[in-house]
Amino acid sequence: MAIVTPVLAGRGTHPIAVDRSRWAANFHSADLTAAGVTQELKATPGAGKALYLTHVTMGIVDSAAQGYLIDNYITLKDGDGTVLFGPIQMQQQGKGLFSRDWPEDAPLKLTDSKALTCKVGRAAGSYNTAAFVYVEGFTGQSPIV
Repeated sequence: MAIVTPVLAGRGTHPIAVDRSRWAANFHSADLTAAGVTQELKATPGAGKALYLTHVTMGIVDSAAQGYLIDNYITLKDGDGTVLFGPIQMQQQGKGLFSRDWPEDAPLKLTDSKALTCKVGRAAGSYNTAAFVYVEGFTGQSPIV
């Protein structure tokens, strides 16, 4: 798997136009397969625009309260499958929770004109697994670089 360095926009290095459209997206998936599930969280914003993330909360839970969980992960990606953030490994027995904020003036920027997706997956030894992802952000002009 390739390691990429996402862009932290703003703070004078990559100015963002003030024309911002705020949004939030929520995703829940139960009964994950070993192959994982990929889900679009936010659609492509259109030419000359980009999605910027200001918050993410994600976790894995034991949906049946009796399953055995191991090697569960969540990865945020752009619409082409390029890794934006993660994979974040979760603890066994459904107690994994991860939360991250980016300042409004230095959000995490997706590739221009790309959708936001997430991939949730598990190892073959897991079952009765459910995952959730909640993200907040805004759509804005691409920064001037």
